Amino acid sequence: MDSPDAPYRMTATAPHIFFSSNLDSPQAWREALARHLGDFSFTVGPHCADPAAIDVALVYKPPKEGLLAFRNLRAVVSLSAGINQFSPAMLPAGVPLSRSIDSTLTQHMIAYAKAAVYRYHRRFHVFERNSRESAWRFELPKSNAETTVGVLGLGELGSAVASALAVDGFGVQGWSRRARDLPGIRTHAGDAGLHAMAAGVDIVINVLPLTDATEGILSGRLFASFRQGAFLINMGRGGHLVEQDLLSALDEGRIAAATLDVVQVEPLPEGHPFWAHPGILITPHIAGITSPESAAPQIAENIRRAMRGQGLLNQVDWARGY
Repeated sequence: MDSPDAPYRMTATAPHIFFSSNLDSPQAWREALARHLGDFSFTVGPHCADPAAIDVALVYKPPKEGLLAFRNLRAVVSLSAGINQFSPAMLPAGVPLSRSIDSTLTQHMIAYAKAAVYRYHRRFHVFERNSRESAWRFELPKSNAETTVGVLGLGELGSAVASALAVDGFGVQGWSRRARDLPGIRTHAGDAGLHAMAAGVDIVINVLPLTDATEGILSGRLFASFRQGAFLINMGRGGHLVEQDLLSALDEGRIAAATLDVVQVEPLPEGHPFWAHPGILITPHIAGITSPESAAPQIAENIRRAMRGQGLLNQVDWARGY
């Protein structure tokens, strides 16, 4: 029997894959899948001349018109861990959707979180400003244990981020909708737990999935519970943040500074107040990127499963929203 990673040849028709992404290299993905999947056809979007011929859609964002014309679709595979760019209304009825979770993406997320945390913990955001002003102002560094970080979202990615920061010696707390236990991390759940965590940490990192329950969670109501002068790092989705509430919290000093990898409209429009705000650092949605090399085995397996009519790895439960 072939191993899961061995090339797999369909006994009937080889799968026809529709690939669409404005971030990823089609050639890199084609080559990575070829090492694990065997025979397949590969159509690069965003346009498809014969959508009825497609078996599996491998996409970062679906085309503007959705995938309803792909009437013989067996599965949709998201190239990212997030799926808020999809909705059941833009997919043929009953077609399963899977998320892509791979070790490289997790390591990228951990590295981004650490870089942002250390930037505030070691006061680089202040030294950057001082440097522009030609000002030599000494500040005594703090130990990692003197800074407490709160992580919103304790799924696979959030738990990995929280655990990595705890290993580095930071005090770490975490919040999730349902109670979770993580070694070395003080966890909270529910609305009361959300505000208790926000009040007890110096830096808040958001890695929640975007659902109806979490949309707008980073708002003035939550910011009112922050410690005065706390920091915010948003690695989740732009829809989590009420942008005007952040600007107000920054102006009031409730939040000292914020790092935003995601925003409501991407790319961030020219003239948006975030660009000019001295307390905001914008990064262009690069916290976590799915690697063809590391994710191809999982995606190839999902394509095999789709062709066999089986359930997918990391299949989305629309009732939960992830």
